[in-house]
Amino acid sequence: MRTILAAAAVLCLAAGCVKEEQGVVDAPAGSENEIFADAPKIMAELSEPETRTCIEAAADATGKLPMLWEESDAVGVFFADGSSNAKYVNISGKVPNASFGAAEQVSGSEIAYVYYPYDAANNGKAATALSGNVPAEQAMDGSIHGDYKWGEMKSVVEGGYKFKFHNIVSLVRFNIDATGTEMASETLKKVTLTVTRGDAAVPVTGSFTFSAAGKSYTCETTSNVLTTTWNNSLSSVQSGFASVLPEIKEGDQLNFLIETDNYKATVTMTSKINFASGAYYTFPLTLSKLSKLRIIGDFTAATYNVDGLPDISYIIGSTNPDGPGKSGTIQMSSKIATDNWDIIAFSEDFEYHSELIGSLGAYKFGTHRGSVGSAQLYKRADTDGLGFATLKSSCDFGKTESWTQFENENGGLSSGANTCIKKGVRHYVVTFKDNTEVDVIITHMNTYSSSGSGHINAQHGQLTEVAEYINGIIGNGRPVIFMGDTNCRYTRHDFQTYFWGKLASGLTAIDPWIEEQWNGVKPTYPSNSLMVSDATGTSSTDIICADTQQGEVVDKIIYFNNPNANQDCQIQWEDYLRDYDNYNGLADHMPIVGDFSYSRKIKLN
Repeated sequence: MRTILAAAAVLCLAAGCVKEEQGVVDAPAGSENEIFADAPKIMAELSEPETRTCIEAAADATGKLPMLWEESDAVGVFFADGSSNAKYVNISGKVPNASFGAAEQVSGSEIAYVYYPYDAANNGKAATALSGNVPAEQAMDGSIHGDYKWGEMKSVVEGGYKFKFHNIVSLVRFNIDATGTEMASETLKKVTLTVTRGDAAVPVTGSFTFSAAGKSYTCETTSNVLTTTWNNSLSSVQSGFASVLPEIKEGDQLNFLIETDNYKATVTMTSKINFASGAYYTFPLTLSKLSKLRIIGDFTAATYNVDGLPDISYIIGSTNPDGPGKSGTIQMSSKIATDNWDIIAFSEDFEYHSELIGSLGAYKFGTHRGSVGSAQLYKRADTDGLGFATLKSSCDFGKTESWTQFENENGGLSSGANTCIKKGVRHYVVTFKDNTEVDVIITHMNTYSSSGSGHINAQHGQLTEVAEYINGIIGNGRPVIFMGDTNCRYTRHDFQTYFWGKLASGLTAIDPWIEEQWNGVKPTYPSNSLMVSDATGTSSTDIICADTQQGEVVDKIIYFNNPNANQDCQIQWEDYLRDYDNYNGLADHMPIVGDFSYSRKIKLN
């Protein structure tokens, strides 16, 4: 591994800054490296990689990059008339020009080829077909990883040979300056470079074969991704060097992902030069000057009808004899605790709230408006059965909770019990650790009944109320997530007229279930319902889907991005799951889980 000399100031140093040493230096007293004194030694002189302009129109400096040998360095040596891939070790210490001595018995007197770094895996290989590897992950620890060199013999000197070592790979220098941005108080963890040429990947890391006789190499198994690891405060400019295969060409797209504990930011640039062996290139990532800089992140959102109605016996019968009850809710809570969803919307959170939150100490909860009971027989219960929770380690909703009761309703105790509680929507503004904000609306709508039109009309009215509510808040620039038990199916309810068609101009509702399971094609209304395999349809014409993920359920997650072209933040679904396997038997509904990513413009101070 190479050490950079005076890395913070090297860009201005001239080519002649290193004093050339003459002859061969013997191992210093007390050296840990034992050598065979009768073998010819090598005087190793390092070439200095030249600076090149990469992503700026004009060079930021000229000159070369002084480098030092490490005390632990070793080179591989091929004799013209004897040993192959003999190990030679540094006996001079941390200097620009070092002596190397044989660490093993060698045969032959004339050294033909030398390469760096020595690798026992090259035993038995020709000097022109050696194996190398530029690591896909490189630590910014002051050394250069994945650095390969070939040795050019310059002269015969007293006691051995003088070689000048030339870089086979290219070096890149990251300059990370977060001054004036939200990331300035953070600790830098990773910078990932991904290089593409149109739709094609450009190899920058991975295995290759090379020749000790020159700078030629051939890519083998490669990747277009380089990840550099850091642990540095961004309160000041941070610099680090890494190795890459010199395959980047003019016009290639350079994508940078900069990560701290709480932030992820992306930067996209274009290379203005063809990379070359033996040169180094600076990436000036001054974040405050980059108009395309965005913060990215991810989160999970889940909606779960926990079937929390108590089993109360009336003259008309039992209210919920097959519900999970207290013991089932305790199991449910324990399972949720292991899943660590960032945002959770609960429906029918009535009787067993304390059991539901029992294992969820890692969460902050919205208001629990109480249970239901015999009072339902005489008056409307003052509860909506809704619950909301955010994972404390990732996000918070502050004091933003609000509630709006539906105007449209239908039914009674004996007809869906829809008017026995106060149904409506709750609204929260969720803030993630990187200050990204998302509006979350949760609901539990009226139940469906195939008898009469009152229930359908009420549900259609509630769909419109939700659409109009979203229209009223989307202008704040935040994305909106709408989730909960809608008691609606696309095949049974006219979403086009009463929901999609009521949204503001340019506003698009995206249901991850439709995108993932039906390639973005909405089910036709009216048509045969797409029932999950564990459900029973309401008619003989309902379609029972063999795949539980393809069947439609009434619990939904739908999201909206601000239609403004200059929107600050966007979200995108990444995955959708009806978690039947892990929650079967814990309620009559399975949780619906959506994985999301987000991207927003970084704010500058």
